Amino acid sequence: MGKTIARVAVAIAASAGLCVAASPAQADSAQVFAGSCSTGNFCLFENNDFNNGNTNHWRDIVHDDSDFRGNHWRDGNGYLTDDDMNDETSSIKNRAGCTVTLYKDPDYKGDSTPFANGKNDGYLANDNVEDNAATSARFDGC
Repeated sequence: MGKTIARVAVAIAASAGLCVAASPAQADSAQVFAGSCSTGNFCLFENNDFNNGNTNHWRDIVHDDSDFRGNHWRDGNGYLTDDDMNDETSSIKNRAGCTVTLYKDPDYKGDSTPFANGKNDGYLANDNVEDNAATSARFDGC
């Protein structure tokens, strides 16, 4: 019944020429705050130095992901892009509360690099997982 009343109110406001803004809960659920990298998140960035001066493609994850293929970056407004994130991570920030390990291959295989909680790494080319090579991530002890 509450939804019906809300729809009627929006219809009345629209017919009266009023502008009605959707609340965040009503907005596209795919939109999130762009690159917030808040507590509990492991944050991946498409470009070196956390996208500084580059396309702002990022993704925050909160649990194991055995295969990045088919996952897409978010843009500067927080919306999903068409850009697949597999083999495209260049920098990370770890706010997960535990160590998170990136792997080159699906299913947590291949060369890997563990990142302790609080670690920021703006240049993955210096790590075992390397630049533009990550395909899976495992949260260790979260």
